[in-house]
Amino acid sequence: MIKNNRILDTVIIALCFIFISTAVKAIDGEIITYSIDDCIEIAIKNDPNLKITTNKHQAAKSQVGQAKSDYFPALTGTSGYTFENSANSANNNNFSNLSSNGNSYYTVNLGVNQLVWNFGKTIAKINMKKYNYEATGYDVDYALLTTIYKVKIAYYKVLAAKANYDVFYRSVNINRLQYERASTLFEEGLKSKIDVVNSEVYLTDAEIKLISAENTYKTALIELNNAMYYTNAPTYGIKNTESFNFHKAQPVTNEINIAFKDKKDDIAQAAVLTSHIEKNNILQNFEFSPFEISMDDAIKKAEENRPDLHSLLLVEKAQEEALKALKLAYMPDIKLSAGYNFRHLNSANNNAFNAALGLNFPTVNIMDIKCKIEEGESYLDMAVNNIDLAKKNIYFEVQNNYVNMVQTQKRIPLLAQKVAQTLENFELADGRYTVGLGNFIELQDAQTNYNNAQLAYVQAVFDYNVSKVQLEKSMGVKWIKN
Repeated sequence: MIKNNRILDTVIIALCFIFISTAVKAIDGEIITYSIDDCIEIAIKNDPNLKITTNKHQAAKSQVGQAKSDYFPALTGTSGYTFENSANSANNNNFSNLSSNGNSYYTVNLGVNQLVWNFGKTIAKINMKKYNYEATGYDVDYALLTTIYKVKIAYYKVLAAKANYDVFYRSVNINRLQYERASTLFEEGLKSKIDVVNSEVYLTDAEIKLISAENTYKTALIELNNAMYYTNAPTYGIKNTESFNFHKAQPVTNEINIAFKDKKDDIAQAAVLTSHIEKNNILQNFEFSPFEISMDDAIKKAEENRPDLHSLLLVEKAQEEALKALKLAYMPDIKLSAGYNFRHLNSANNNAFNAALGLNFPTVNIMDIKCKIEEGESYLDMAVNNIDLAKKNIYFEVQNNYVNMVQTQKRIPLLAQKVAQTLENFELADGRYTVGLGNFIELQDAQTNYNNAQLAYVQAVFDYNVSKVQLEKSMGVKWIKN
């Protein structure tokens, strides 16, 4: 009966591993493999927010041209046709009607007006539009920065999900070996049936967690596609980065062969899992290089690089020019005009050329100008306060991200040490269980601690990469293609 159950269990396990192998193949992405640079390029191409910001920048450029157009000549032209037929009447005892013959004529008037000088009003408007145009350019840079780092965080989420999947994949392999060993030891009369049942339960639980890990991986891929605005994306995998370089778990192919001459004397010959565990240790081939920078340097770089801060500085200059234009609103415009007039009346023609230099005074409403100047001063003060607010926010944002990065940086070697310690403890528990000094619960607790330590290590590496990305973003570090 036990052998039949074991055969059935073996079939079920084989089916599970067929499913797992398919999942691993999908995760590896054999068709297409994207690097983080590839994903960033896709996002830059697809992000509608970036396109909208670019459109605003282009519109601001057109506004500069509109402001400059005041210095370009303005052409005017009119034409018309007129018909006259007049009649006169008088009533002075005798009634009589006096009428004239109908007259008709047409005219053509062409002219050109040129602004000569308006005491700096147009110059101030042009400068204001230039500063606004340059500010929107930095807005494009900030939108680009946001897009890039949004993709980076989503990318690291996929890497973390993939690493966690590998941890659970290792766990399934180890639990499968434990189940096979417990079954063999039970058949040899060295272990009780409860160990077989428990190992089977833990194997099933590991398989369930593996399915959940696969779902987490697929969800992370969807978030990455969302960050790239990549609809109808093909099936793809992603490459490791320099700071997130876990290697894929290799399946355990070695079989456990347990042969006993004397069940009492040769218990120590029972197979242990140590070699299989070591082959799949998550710490193997992992390299970690901390991000070296001082907090003062990080804050300084942020003030130098942040495009949103540069945009606010230019907005302040634009408000200064706008206020200057308001204060000059009462000044006159010096204009040069020239024209040509043609008139045809009956059989006679009349041609005339004219030119004039004029001083045009605007309609002045002292109350209106005063209130507009006060409004302009308020907007200028608002721009100055926005800069002060941005600098303070950047200061504390960099500090917060710097502290988070340093804290996660310090955790990584400690958690690596914990993984090594829990692995050693698992090996000892495995050996104790094999020779009959430990029970299955002790062994399973050791394996659980080992798995949890690996997951915590992956989480720490993920937290470090995210905190580093957030620090770089707060510093305004632009994307440098690898």
